[in-house]
Formats: sequence, C-alpha cells, structure tokens
Amino acid sequence: MGIFDVPAPLFAWLDRHANSFASPTLRIILWALVSAVISMGLYWLLSPQQRIADVKRRALEARRALDAYDGEFAGAWPRISEMLRLSLKQVGIVTMPAVLASLPILCVLVWLSTTYGHVYPSDYAQVDMRAYPQGQVQPRWSHTGDARDEGAQGRASNSNVPIIELVDNRQNVLDSIPLKAPVTTIHKRQWWNSLFGNPAGYLSPDERVEGIEIDLPSQEVLGFGPGWMRSWEFLFFVVLLIASIAIKVIFRIK
Repeated sequence: MGIFDVPAPLFAWLDRHANSFASPTLRIILWALVSAVISMGLYWLLSPQQRIADVKRRALEARRALDAYDGEFAGAWPRISEMLRLSLKQVGIVTMPAVLASLPILCVLVWLSTTYGHVYPSDYAQVDMRAYPQGQVQPRWSHTGDARDEGAQGRASNSNVPIIELVDNRQNVLDSIPLKAPVTTIHKRQWWNSLFGNPAGYLSPDERVEGIEIDLPSQEVLGFGPGWMRSWEFLFFVVLLIASIAIKVIFRIK
C-alpha cells in the first residue's frame, strides 16, 4: 500500500454502503461532488484570500494603465514589467494551496482507478497477456472459469482469484501469480509504489520478466456515447470541473 492508498479502505466502506441505494453512475457523480467540495474547501482555508484579491486588483490596475498608455515603448515597459510581476506573484501565492488542496482528489483517483477501472472477464481465454521484455517466458491463465464480481466492483471472490502462470518454451510452469485485483499491469516493485501501490501485488525481484500487461475489459458507467466517454474518468472529471467552478463562483473564492 502506498501513501495515497491509505484512505482506500474508508472509500471502499463508504462505496459499499452507497451501493444499496445508488448505481455505479450515481456513485461516481457523488465521489466527484465530494471531491470538489473538499478540494475547494481546503484551497479556501489554505490560500490567503485577501492577499490574492489585493494582487488581482493591483494587476487589473496595471493592465488598465498599460491599455491607457499612448506613447513610446520605453515608457510602456515599466507598466508591462509591473503587470508581469503581479501576475507571477499571484501564481506564486496560489500554487502551494492549490497543490495541497488537490491531494485528496489524487487519493480518490487512485482508488477509483482500481475500483471502477477494469473487471475480471467472464471468459479468460479471450483476454490476451504479454510479458515484458519479450523473450522465452510467456504468461498464460491457469484459471479460466467464471469470475463473477461482488456487487459492482468487478472483483473475484477469495476462492476464485484468477492465476497467471509464467511458462517457458516447453510449457514448464516457472511461477504462479494470483491476480488479486482487476488491474492491467503487474510488475516488480518500483520506487513510486511507496506513493501508489499496486493492489494486485508485485512480481518477485528475481523474476525473469519485469512485468505483465493484461488486456482486461473496462467497466462502463455510462450506457451511451463512444467508448472513451463511457468510462468513470469522463464522468468524474466533467462533474468535478463543473462543481468546482460552481463552488468558486457561488462562494467567490479567489
């Protein structure tokens, strides 16, 4: 588990309770709304609103002074410099609060990508896999049964976790790897996994391959539109953007 995976058990618990009254589509919308409220609230608390308003006012005055100036370029340069200085100052003031306020959204995104990203297939024989770097070791499914999901999460039951076998050219089994979560990549542990863990686990450090790519089917939370529009990402980010802008305008957040 990585740092950004710490809230995942809480998210899963809340999502399971919401499953009793909300469809996956509605749950994605709710997660986007909650993310917008929390992130914008944190930004409002962490950012110096009065200072930002003052810098914006001075930048507007500098722009108006530049627009009203009608002379040589040498005389306009001090006004241009002041306008640029104030713009950069505003960016500097809001950058750190904006980064800190985005961290809760990042935690939600990491959890959503696993929970609503892909599903275990009904027919494993139709799912291709590739080991990299390509060589004499190839992956294959050991379990090709039916892995019906629990609820809407697309997770196999504990007794029905699919197994990936690594075999050589003579079809000798070199290793068996349980696919503990419906993810499209299993690899050896990397430094970034201290931030973002792989819920399916990792390959052994002495494994003969670096990783395995799996073409699992994607979940669809929208029943209309092109394929890219039906995933959780499209719905989540559209609702998040609209809700964030609405909160900013309604509460006059700078």
